[in-house]
Amino acid sequence: MSALHRKLRITPGQRLIAYHAPAEFKALLSPLPAGVTISNRLSQHVDALHWFVRNRKEMEADLSRVRSLLKPGFLLWCYYPKGTSGIQTDLTRDKGWDRLLGLDVQWLTLVSFNDTWSAFAVRGKTDADQKKHARHSVREIERYSDPVTKTVKVPTELAVLFKKEKEAKAVFNSLAYSHRREYVEWIVSAKKEETRITRANGTIDRLKKGRKNPRNL
Repeated sequence: MSALHRKLRITPGQRLIAYHAPAEFKALLSPLPAGVTISNRLSQHVDALHWFVRNRKEMEADLSRVRSLLKPGFLLWCYYPKGTSGIQTDLTRDKGWDRLLGLDVQWLTLVSFNDTWSAFAVRGKTDADQKKHARHSVREIERYSDPVTKTVKVPTELAVLFKKEKEAKAVFNSLAYSHRREYVEWIVSAKKEETRITRANGTIDRLKKGRKNPRNL
């Protein structure tokens, strides 16, 4: 196995999908570990999906189909253009992924694939992920909310955005305690700082649309 195979967690016998991948993708992975197969079509009978998107519009257009594959433990790699790639994009490490990261997924890692593409991996949450998430979430949200006074402390990632997004801040402050708590819990339950930032941006988007629940897209 090459260093690239290890980076992308490609192991012998895996069945992979390369969705919207550039022509050179398979060549860059060759020679593949023994028994590894790569298909260009979405299928339920695979171990991992390598999904290339150039912008948020493409990502959101594909999301319902990709979502159907996100069973517990399923590995999803999301590739997006680097800022130096010359490809016009509105995706970065921290922005544009709120609809995806709002699903029941566990963040894993971020890597550089080549000079054109960066990629991050998530997996469908397993029972172990869910239990760990619940323990972590309870600890974190208790630091930000007080059920007695019905007050919710805004995390730093969201407070920074509220300085510019006055309308969204007003909507947030008008929400019931339970809804404000749910938004903050969604942000602070994320382990990775990049996920917290993405969810903070997603909170602004949802508040502008009048959404009371962060799970409502």
